[in-house]
Amino acid sequence: MIPPGIESKEIVTHHSRYRGYEDWKGWSTLFCYSKDQSDYFRGETRDLSIKNADVLEIGFGSGDFLQWAIDEGARVAATEINSISIEAAQERGIEVLPANLESTSTIFYGRFDTIISFDVFEHLQADEIVRQLKSIQMLLKPNGHLLLRFPNAQSPFGLAPQFGDSTHCSFLSKSVIEQMLHGTTFKIVRYGHPYRARGRGPARMMVRFVRNMLKDAISATLNAIYNTEMSYDPVLTIVMRKN
Repeated sequence: MIPPGIESKEIVTHHSRYRGYEDWKGWSTLFCYSKDQSDYFRGETRDLSIKNADVLEIGFGSGDFLQWAIDEGARVAATEINSISIEAAQERGIEVLPANLESTSTIFYGRFDTIISFDVFEHLQADEIVRQLKSIQMLLKPNGHLLLRFPNAQSPFGLAPQFGDSTHCSFLSKSVIEQMLHGTTFKIVRYGHPYRARGRGPARMMVRFVRNMLKDAISATLNAIYNTEMSYDPVLTIVMRKN
């Protein structure tokens, strides 16, 4: 089932490409999150309004972040094209907006403090992304924030997350997003690797600490060799503020 208001060729085409996607992604349980995920979500949204805020998640998937935000005291709404996820959200009383934000940008103008989209925009074509960004700008309150996470197309280490999913359409990076922001009032206020949760238990914490040290050392070496100033992590997080 596709929600009302998004019966466009683009959305229907996308929807057909995602048949069985929830099985491939291993979404055996919906609207559940682990302690490790809770640490990650809290760290990733550390400078964003969540508690007592209006939060929209674009492409909520298995609903782990959405459930965490609810438990943190957010007033949530969401978009999705997967019918199983949509039905599970509606059963929980979660407001599901049409996936085509252009159709809702005037209805819900200035409604949200924070808009989140984890691993979604790489599934869209470039022109769709530009339209989404303009619609998101309309949906956000003044000084509201948009957080995007996506594979890092400027890094050789981003090849695995980029090409590990046949539904990925676009190659994104900070510079690409900056190009797409032309004509909007967004300003990038945070850029880099996703938040690194320390994990629980001494062994896991030590492994992650050493791994992250190696990642940073590799990035610093490559930046020095190629005279660049960019993140070489496989996945990027970018936070933008509506000015």
